[in-house]
Amino acid sequence: MFDMDVQFLFESMGQVVLVNDKEQKAIITNPQMSANEERYLHTMDCVTLGHIVTLDNEKFLVVSETVTKRHSKYKSKIRHCNYTIEFAGEVIEDFMRDADGNIVYDRLGDPITITIVGDPIFIPAIVENKTFSIAGSQLLVAENQIIVIAQDNKVNRGKFTVNNTLSLMDNNWKVRNQDRTKKGLLILTCERV
Repeated sequence: MFDMDVQFLFESMGQVVLVNDKEQKAIITNPQMSANEERYLHTMDCVTLGHIVTLDNEKFLVVSETVTKRHSKYKSKIRHCNYTIEFAGEVIEDFMRDADGNIVYDRLGDPITITIVGDPIFIPAIVENKTFSIAGSQLLVAENQIIVIAQDNKVNRGKFTVNNTLSLMDNNWKVRNQDRTKKGLLILTCERV
């Protein structure tokens, strides 16, 4: 009976959010005020650590582990992604081709090369310059360092490899450490270069 009441509550009071770009009904509540934009996300389906939630056209990152239901629903904490990090699209060297797909040659008989630049990649992330805490564990950083927290996935792991450089806040930052101890989150320590 209680499960049916909770289901009715979600149907009547819930709003549609995107969880990893898939629609899902959710109820959003506010935690105590803090320095960061945070919300509690209540759902009928499990939303896990590291999922990206789009709420009111803003990206949020799930920063609490949610494994079991509480009162017939899942509850997780989401935090606003205060930066979107842009990486240039993939660069591919290819040969110019005609409408039939045949390689086009110049007047000397050499194939004409072209450079194709793919679409840029945008990665929503939480960026901190002093500390970051998850479930009581606090990470401290030096004056010339930042912490970048992003969703742990194949693309992000490839873009944020150790010694890669990213541009953020009018500075270049080199990834010094990639921490994957929080399943679903990619926690990076970056140093200004």
